[in-house]
Amino acid sequence: MKDSYWTKVLSGRVSRRRALAGTAGVAGAAAFLAACGSDDDSGGGGSGDTGSTGGSGLVTKIEKAPIKQGGVMKWQQASEPLHFDGQAQGQAQLNIYNGMAYEALVRNKTGEGEPTKWNEVEPNLAQSWEFSPDKTTLTFKIRQGVKFHNVAPVNGRVLDAQDVAQSWTRYVGQARNNKAANANSVNPTAPIMSVTATDNSTVVVKLNAPTSFIMQRFANMITGEIGGIYPREADNGFDPSKGQIGTGGYMLDRYTPSVGLVYKRNPDYWNKEAALPESMEVPFLNEPAARLAQLKTGAIYAMGGLADISPEDVVPTKKDVPALNLYQFIAPNNNVSFIQRMGWKDLAGKKSPFLDVRVRQAMALAIDRDAYIDAFSNISKYEAEGLDAEPLYHTSMGFIPGVTLDPRSKDFGENAKYYTHDLTEAKKLLSAAGHAAGFEYPSAWPNFPAFGPNFPRQIEVMDSFNRELGLKPQSVPLDYNIDYLPKYVTMRGQHEGIAFTLGAVTSADPVDYFVWRYYSKSGATSGAIFGDVGSGDGAGDPKVDAFIESAKGELDAKKQATILADLQKHLAGMQYAVTSPGLGTQYTLAWPAVRGYLYYQGDSRAINSFYYTWSIDDTQAPLKRA
Repeated sequence: MKDSYWTKVLSGRVSRRRALAGTAGVAGAAAFLAACGSDDDSGGGGSGDTGSTGGSGLVTKIEKAPIKQGGVMKWQQASEPLHFDGQAQGQAQLNIYNGMAYEALVRNKTGEGEPTKWNEVEPNLAQSWEFSPDKTTLTFKIRQGVKFHNVAPVNGRVLDAQDVAQSWTRYVGQARNNKAANANSVNPTAPIMSVTATDNSTVVVKLNAPTSFIMQRFANMITGEIGGIYPREADNGFDPSKGQIGTGGYMLDRYTPSVGLVYKRNPDYWNKEAALPESMEVPFLNEPAARLAQLKTGAIYAMGGLADISPEDVVPTKKDVPALNLYQFIAPNNNVSFIQRMGWKDLAGKKSPFLDVRVRQAMALAIDRDAYIDAFSNISKYEAEGLDAEPLYHTSMGFIPGVTLDPRSKDFGENAKYYTHDLTEAKKLLSAAGHAAGFEYPSAWPNFPAFGPNFPRQIEVMDSFNRELGLKPQSVPLDYNIDYLPKYVTMRGQHEGIAFTLGAVTSADPVDYFVWRYYSKSGATSGAIFGDVGSGDGAGDPKVDAFIESAKGELDAKKQATILADLQKHLAGMQYAVTSPGLGTQYTLAWPAVRGYLYYQGDSRAINSFYYTWSIDDTQAPLKRA
């Protein structure tokens, strides 16, 4: 890629606060608000009983929806599924569709008007559970009376513990998924020894050691993971790759390739206070302009987060269509966090330059984090409109409130300097490593619409930081399924150059994040950034492993946070993966007809089913027109 976007957007290199000071500021915001105020009958701008909040008066208050069933929710997704089998790894876009039809034993505790509770789970298909005193046996009691979808050959029969046990057996038997991170029979450091049904209502899980994040693993619904419970007829009269039969609140009604999907409400769903819309219409809209056009006309009712709409489009769209509600939120970690994964293989016939910590530290110092966050999270422009927005730094992980350390804090320590922008020092480090003239390397990245309209631009800007340092990245866009997953994500650094990979993990738990990304014993399919300790170039760090093992065995959340703080400080110095700079407080749009939007905030990788909590109000726009 060329540097055009970086040059265009960030050429001034002014600070966030200086940029705000140079705008019309409060006066401009006041004029905008006066123009956008809406008292008409269309229900827009937070009218009706949705209320508004924030100093600007523009932001719609996030409120709990009334329990009202019925109506059609018109939503969208950027990509369609290649297949429907959630236990087979290979496609990020399947996560949302899994959550429509399938459920897990437990679910992450959803935040009410705030991000998900990463260290808490709630009952779902399991109505209760308990650990043995030594924390190595976990016993679930299955919720009674839960029925599978009334679709042949399952025909609406009742779920029992045998389905749970068989789902585990099927998961372990899949050729391509993340089983090495979970199944001890595949990887001796993986936590789960066995999953058995002792009777029709009891499931017993044996662990090899106390594992703090194990409940998050059972809550999980990411592609290739263990969370979703399938009927035992899977592969025996029912092909999960071609359809869906779960216990979830929605049933797949029809799928039109390249067009979209329609889900209808499961009339036998056990949770009578959820899955409120009668149906969900989900067209595939992989072009940002098409999504915006459909939203403006009311053909779809809501945007999601950063993956659906660019921050710079939010306020202009609100100006164009004042009837839309504007909501404030903090993007969950998985939406925007990515890492520059170092290739440990020889490059151009020589030892990988990324094996030298000075090269990695130089790359970290070359990043102008404030300018990046301002550009991609729209910080100063939001503030110029009178909207609150704050930058949120990433460290070796994405932003999780209460866990991610702020490197701008004096408590971070000496290694905080690697999260500052110091191009002079960066060039000194690169020169000391023997690369004063730089070097050429492939810069590979997944070219995938579901990662959002700004993702290619973000890669371009990160490459530009490295060019300013003196490096010579050569952009290599990848097919997600053919190249990205098998040739980079699961190769544990055994590739050339740099690979930009999503920092998303298979649960919202931060300990689990570090297990998946930095633990040398996670197994070949885990997506870890390096191999086993002592395995040669790109081997794991024993100190990192020790931190992770300590956090994994610690069940007290506050003590875990202390361990993770020390781990983040250590990784800041080592920079094994140079992460994306961060994000900011964000805003998104939805029509007033969607009630309860963003009230329950979950992690879309898990079976939180936050879209189960929306209701449709046909007295509001776009269903009722002025």
